[in-house]
Amino acid sequence: MKTTVQNLFPYPGYEEHITMSLSTDSGSTPDMAAVQEKIKAYSLPEGMEMRDITIPGVETGTELKLRIFKPSGSADHVPVLLDIHGGGFTSGSLDIDNYRCIALASMTPCIAVSVDYRLASRELPFPAQLMDCLQAYQWLTENAGKIGGDPSKIALHGTSAGGNLAAALALYLRDHALQTPALTVLNCPVLTDKMTASKLQFGNLSNTDVYYDMMESVYLNMQGQDTSYYGMPLLCRNLQGLGPHIVIVAEYDPLRDEGLEYATRLLMNRVPCEISCAPRVTHGFCVVDEPLSRYVHRGIAASLRREFGMKITEI
Repeated sequence: MKTTVQNLFPYPGYEEHITMSLSTDSGSTPDMAAVQEKIKAYSLPEGMEMRDITIPGVETGTELKLRIFKPSGSADHVPVLLDIHGGGFTSGSLDIDNYRCIALASMTPCIAVSVDYRLASRELPFPAQLMDCLQAYQWLTENAGKIGGDPSKIALHGTSAGGNLAAALALYLRDHALQTPALTVLNCPVLTDKMTASKLQFGNLSNTDVYYDMMESVYLNMQGQDTSYYGMPLLCRNLQGLGPHIVIVAEYDPLRDEGLEYATRLLMNRVPCEISCAPRVTHGFCVVDEPLSRYVHRGIAASLRREFGMKITEI
């Protein structure tokens, strides 16, 4: 049987969200190849600068690629958002977050910087990916001025596996007394490898068992050691001292409950936290430009402006 959006996501609302601008003249549902093209599509606003740069990598003699999105007319010393893409740790690329970075850079406005961290493999498991994100963050705290940014105003945003890395990075920065992010946005984050009610409820939306087996054997690859909470942040019991967070979950996402639990723990630990549950959609819903995605991005941008000390205005 041909794989389509409809038989992958058989719940009211999601198909309409992701295929709104993809449907054919005959009204048939597009296949996943069309969805992938939609995810990678973007329109660069007039005057926005989009360019790739390289910075020193974690290992001596290596490089790490960053993609810079700078809105038209940006003054010097504007706030910076470090974006961490998803893809299950072993896949994904800068391209899948182009639309999101453009939207958030424009709506805030700020400079969005996407980090091309090394993908996980059996030869390169955790914590290499986290260390790449840390390298990008620390480079920005010292060099944001070189791209027109303010090194004192840096926020984090991550989706799915990127949400895991953003949460872990915030914890690592706290534990090592490094600069606190102005805001950490966790969008449909992976936070535990344990079973939850939402994984049982919506596991048919993805090959959940295979995915988590792969995550444990490839990404975590602890080889008998206990999993670090930098690998799975829901393991961290003490969240005190973290900066403000937003946790976004999707109603039909297998990862919904771990995001809600983490957000509740943040509040219990007196960490400022906003919680948003997007209705009738599943995992990674806002990688495509649709009304619900724009609604969520407007909310993130408003919160970024608040934490950056900017004026909050209607978009």
